[in-house]
Amino acid sequence: MPYKNPERKKEWERVHRAERLTRRRELRWTQATEQATRPVATRESSGVVSFLVPLVAGGAVAAYSPKLGMGASGLTLAIAAVYKKDWRWWIVGVVILALSLFFYWNEKNAAESWSGDANQPN
Repeated sequence: MPYKNPERKKEWERVHRAERLTRRRELRWTQATEQATRPVATRESSGVVSFLVPLVAGGAVAAYSPKLGMGASGLTLAIAAVYKKDWRWWIVGVVILALSLFFYWNEKNAAESWSGDANQPN
């Protein structure tokens, strides 16, 4: 549509004005309907909350039941490996595993010390 003569260009634009407006209206309508039907993508929050919430929840599970904590940390590490997650998943899995092992060891030693006191001679 680039014309060397500006008068011919103005004439063409005047003649085809209704067609151009209709086409623009159709494009805007199509774009609006596509945006309305397209689901909103979830944002990946990279804040501190998205890191601390699983860590605190995993620590609570590890304190409540160390074996369940070990299972949860193993699952977290497996998901991190299979789906190639970022370093935060690995850190959460390792920390929960360490907490689980600590609580498991602590419960085991506490049980041994209680049973060991009754069997020891004075």
